[in-house]
Amino acid sequence: MSVVQTVLAFVVPPVVIYVVVALLTIAPKTAKRPRYRTGEKWGYEPVLWTANPEGAHLPAHVEHIEPADGAGTTGGARGHW
Repeated sequence: MSVVQTVLAFVVPPVVIYVVVALLTIAPKTAKRPRYRTGEKWGYEPVLWTANPEGAHLPAHVEHIEPADGAGTTGGARGHW
């Protein structure tokens, strides 16, 4: 087996695999939209999120669940089980 055949058999396939994996890793990042940088104009629709819907005059989502046995004050770190 010559030196050229040895290089083609043992060096080229791992290099090709590394290049393919690198391209598959880098390609999605380069195809995305550009990132927002401070000071640039914001070109996206606003997303409304608030931790205080009453303060934003939005209807509050309140879900009050009573315990099945009616004992709503027991429990916690030192509760009586």
